[in-house]
Amino acid sequence: MFWVGVAVPFGTTDFSQIQVFFHPTVVQLRPPPQPPIVHAAEADYHTFTGGWSGSLQRYIALQGSQLASVRRVPLLVPFTTMAALGADREQNMFSIDPVATLSKITAAIQAAFVPFLPPPNLTNVGVTSLSSGIQAMRKFIAAMKPSGLIREVIDLDSPFILTEPAELTPSPGAVSSCYTQRFRQSPPAGYRFMPTNSFSHVPSFPDSDAGAHAHACIGFMMYHTAMITSSITASLGTAPIPH
Repeated sequence: MFWVGVAVPFGTTDFSQIQVFFHPTVVQLRPPPQPPIVHAAEADYHTFTGGWSGSLQRYIALQGSQLASVRRVPLLVPFTTMAALGADREQNMFSIDPVATLSKITAAIQAAFVPFLPPPNLTNVGVTSLSSGIQAMRKFIAAMKPSGLIREVIDLDSPFILTEPAELTPSPGAVSSCYTQRFRQSPPAGYRFMPTNSFSHVPSFPDSDAGAHAHACIGFMMYHTAMITSSITASLGTAPIPH
């Protein structure tokens, strides 16, 4: 069994286009001898308790509200275990026939919100990851590659992780962008450098240094900017739901 969170902006009628957001990994390593930070335990996933509901579920509202202010497309937040990032394909909801999986999810969403419309035919997919969520996003892109449905790839500050490259994340036929505080020489188009002082007037999270503060702000604020320029084009100008 897998869990997926969904945010549907008011007035959405087009379920053929979707955005998918991958949250950071639920276990984050720290330099020895510090133990890893565990935000949600694998054992709690089946019942969606503990950190899954207490910490990870918030990304539906955090990212969904940023999207809903400018776009009328559904947002999917696949809740991803550490096992899903490994070699066992059965642990990852998108490893086997990802288009069919997404189609079933979007059909169920549409049936819940606008049941009088015919089942949607998935045409465009945008995908975003925050921080270490890029691991899950890469697996998603690889699984979706044969479909050609991915139209845009957005990376929210994975280069803040020093083991990650200061590069765009490619997908065939997609527009890629990266919002990051990590500077690089001769950046490619779409690489958007945001120095730490960009967020100096935003109140800091407790005990966070400038880098960690900017990292959080990029995740919790810049998705809105990314959605303004999104190539998944169902904007607030879309016609209202018929009655």
